Amino acid sequence: MEKNVNTILNVCYYTFYVLAVAVALLFWYLIVHSQQLAAIDPQTTAGQVFQYVVISYTILSVAGGLYLFKRRMDKVRLLEDKALQLAEYRTWGIVRICLIGAGVPLGIIAFYWLGGYNSMIWCAAVSTIGLYFCKPTLRKMELELSNTENTNQ
Repeated sequence: MEKNVNTILNVCYYTFYVLAVAVALLFWYLIVHSQQLAAIDPQTTAGQVFQYVVISYTILSVAGGLYLFKRRMDKVRLLEDKALQLAEYRTWGIVRICLIGAGVPLGIIAFYWLGGYNSMIWCAAVSTIGLYFCKPTLRKMELELSNTENTNQ
């Protein structure tokens, strides 16, 4: 059962990396190569609003996603039924990966759409680092669902 949950989370996890590469190629083609989509000037009101949305989403999703998942697992680890624990872990693991992982393609889209504005690629990088901390492994699942507070092994 644990391997099944881990496999589902890994598929979700790596889907965001594939999505990021696909979005990067698509927007490179649309904006840089074929110029079918016009870039937005980062200094315009629309450009600044788009920047604020991407930056705010990145900060809130990475910090909030990691924190809320940890708080939720504190409650889930108290459950007696192992199958229910794994079901909750799978559900909230997918939510965490999707919440944090959505910032990667969003940052890449913002980078290209704002004409290569470097701050947006940093937002994508921060989301990528946050997504790395969501990488599902069997050992990590055991640690997050264990009842012991001492995880310094």
